[in-house]
Amino acid sequence: MSEAARRDAAIAPAARAAPGLPVSSWTLLAGLLFFARLLAARRALLNDPDTYLHIAAGRWILAHHALPLHDPFSHSLPGAPWVCGEWLAEVVLGATYAHLGWGGVIVLTAASAAAALALLAHFLLRRLPPLPALIAVAAAAALLEPHMLARPHVLALPLLVLWSALLLAARDAGRGPPFALLPVMTLWANLHASFLFGLALAAFLGGEAVLQPAERTRAAEARLWGGFVAAAIVAALLTPHGLAGFLQPFRLMRMPALQTSFGEWLSPNFQQSPDLEIWILGAVFVGFASGVRLPPMRLVLLIGLIHLMLQHVRHADLLATVGPLAVAAPLGERLNALLPSRSRVAAWFARLARPASLAAGALALAIAAALSVAAMRPLIRGNDAVTPAAALAAAQAMGLSGPVLNSEAFGGYLVFGGVPDFIDGRIEMYGNAFLARDLAAERGDRAALRHLLAHYRIAWALLQRRSAEATAMADMAGWRRVYADNDAVVYRRVAGSGR
Repeated sequence: MSEAARRDAAIAPAARAAPGLPVSSWTLLAGLLFFARLLAARRALLNDPDTYLHIAAGRWILAHHALPLHDPFSHSLPGAPWVCGEWLAEVVLGATYAHLGWGGVIVLTAASAAAALALLAHFLLRRLPPLPALIAVAAAAALLEPHMLARPHVLALPLLVLWSALLLAARDAGRGPPFALLPVMTLWANLHASFLFGLALAAFLGGEAVLQPAERTRAAEARLWGGFVAAAIVAALLTPHGLAGFLQPFRLMRMPALQTSFGEWLSPNFQQSPDLEIWILGAVFVGFASGVRLPPMRLVLLIGLIHLMLQHVRHADLLATVGPLAVAAPLGERLNALLPSRSRVAAWFARLARPASLAAGALALAIAAALSVAAMRPLIRGNDAVTPAAALAAAQAMGLSGPVLNSEAFGGYLVFGGVPDFIDGRIEMYGNAFLARDLAAERGDRAALRHLLAHYRIAWALLQRRSAEATAMADMAGWRRVYADNDAVVYRRVAGSGR
């Protein structure tokens, strides 16, 4: 009998006597609470310019019944080759917006995030005592929340948890990899580029199996896991773009201008992200307080996840979800020996750790539906950091047309509004050299700005109000500011100034 089974048997009598809750499952409660928390701040889920871009791309695909192999949106690179690697997520976002508006996009995003957290709770409760498992889930929710935006990575998040949890569970039990999981990789590869992490994790666990074999020989483990990794790579290639889609994420990794400028690619600022610091300090405390000794390969995996997060704050999602799953089995054995299992509190927590009944599941769905209806109330998006609605309306009222120079943060809104933009979130399409020139102009480099204005025959500009680029244009000959609000400023070329 496993340690978890012995624990359940020991507390079963007390658990049966413990008072229940209407939604009698920690898994359901974790998902519902996270869902409600995200819906309570529903506008925050839309606070990203790429949301506009992804919806616009999805609408284009649905309208043309084809993938855009060449750029249909910008005036700076018209017809440039474009690998639309997140096409399936964009179709889902575009269709949701078309039928349900912003409320539907908000509910879809929150539901996907909640499903991922519920899956995490489900798998952690299999390995850890209930209270430590719930602490890990709460810590994961705190890390995830700032990254929960209406973008493809959130739609792929449940697949990340499912893939990682089942592969790690197979290794912890000494089993081979579950080949039935391969369709998840195909779906994942059509949703978001994070599928590459799934392949890397499978290869890593295959190496662990070879170095630390259980019942099979090392050669047998190598054949088994090597075959799974090869099959997973084939599954990841089953996209409309094939090899080009597989290689696309590597282009982003080779763009130094991106990785030194965009916030999600920078190292975390712990003054702005205290949850990251608490997570790391909590992990250190648990490690020393429990005396648990992780297997060497799991320790390497955990350190690798922390390294990725310290390099790029966007990888906090990996640390929040995969980190607890990677250490749950060895940590659970130690905590089961340390924590009391016969108290009434332990019994109550254990009762809610069991699978929910059909009635509880139905009640949870009803509560989620009620929350969704409330979140679907009409939402009018006004001006904000990624929505220069008034500025664009003013520019169009003044008859401004022709090539525009825009801040990258406004590119998605321009594409969404049918205005050919200068730059947007498809950074891999624009390339490092283009991005570097644009960033130089955004930082106020007048020579770089003049080059862009002349080379692309810019007729007007829509820029962030407080950007160095807007300040540089304020006293630039041949340009006049014609509109400004708290978020955006519009410049037009003065007639007769030449190009």
